[in-house]
Amino acid sequence: MTTITLGGRRFALRPLTLGQLRRVLPAFARAAGLAQEDAIDAAIDILAAALERDHAAMTRDVLLGVELRPVELIAAVDAIARLSGLVAEEGSRMGELAASAGANFTGS
Repeated sequence: MTTITLGGRRFALRPLTLGQLRRVLPAFARAAGLAQEDAIDAAIDILAAALERDHAAMTRDVLLGVELRPVELIAAVDAIARLSGLVAEEGSRMGELAASAGANFTGS
């Protein structure tokens, strides 16, 4: 479990389920860099998926109205990727495998 901050509020998150990962994995690729509108939409999709089990009121539409700094958005997507095993922690064997496969979706 990890905690992210969105618009000054803290949210505890669990790793994404396989079903959630299947649905949002393309969004991680689109979110890299957050340089375009599509990337921001992808990041919102990722956040909505991560929040849906434990914070059902935080829908995609609600997230669109949250006052959020870009750094918070990037940190949240990065935390979700790490929590869900899409970016392994440094020094682990999985980290070596992920790095060799180019699996760093968040650009960090």
